Amino acid sequence: MGSQHLPTLTPKLLRLYSEAALRNADELLSEALLLLDHRHLARAYFLSVASIEEAGKALLAFDAQNRNLSDPAVCARLTKSMENHGEKINYALSMWAFNSPDQRKALKMAANVISAVKRGREPSMYSDLRAAPDRVQTPREVVRDIAAKNCVGLAESCLVYAHRHVNEKIPTTFTTAQDRLFTMKSSKFRELLNTEDFWWYYISRLEGGQNDLSEAVLRYEQDHIKTGRQFSSGD
Repeated sequence: MGSQHLPTLTPKLLRLYSEAALRNADELLSEALLLLDHRHLARAYFLSVASIEEAGKALLAFDAQNRNLSDPAVCARLTKSMENHGEKINYALSMWAFNSPDQRKALKMAANVISAVKRGREPSMYSDLRAAPDRVQTPREVVRDIAAKNCVGLAESCLVYAHRHVNEKIPTTFTTAQDRLFTMKSSKFRELLNTEDFWWYYISRLEGGQNDLSEAVLRYEQDHIKTGRQFSSGD
């Protein structure tokens, strides 16, 4: 992907894309292991990060098969997610962590490494100029032995989960509200979450047995943001 002339997203195309991404993730991990065995630490690190990204892409494509693909906003947001390095890494690691047998341990590990993996991606492949002091930095000096081994191991764990997910799960069926939340700008969503009135509204829905956050966001947007009428603020 990455071209302005994109194919029309369909469930079949997303399934094929998911399968291709998983195959590529397998190959990247095999190459990372080979490089690690021969002490090419920086390249082993980079390819293991790439494998994690491809696993994330495979999961994103697989899980999106039942989204409303006739909605251009949904397709644009999905395409952006499948092209963004950080989002693919986030999705692969979070899905692995949330579905690990020891969820607490996995979530703690994901929280500790997710930023490091993103930061280490570029330095593990490219030479660069640094300041304070002014110097040249090479990938060889950046990636330590333990970092390379840990990243390859993490890629293995993510890939094992990704294969299990696509083999055992059925793609989620999304509601209109869930697709709306998916396409909402992150800045707008953060603004909503910082609005006290919304939380009183959401609490009232919870008390009525309605705990779907996506539906609450959609309804609040329709009934209060667009009308300019606040929900009762804790009265």
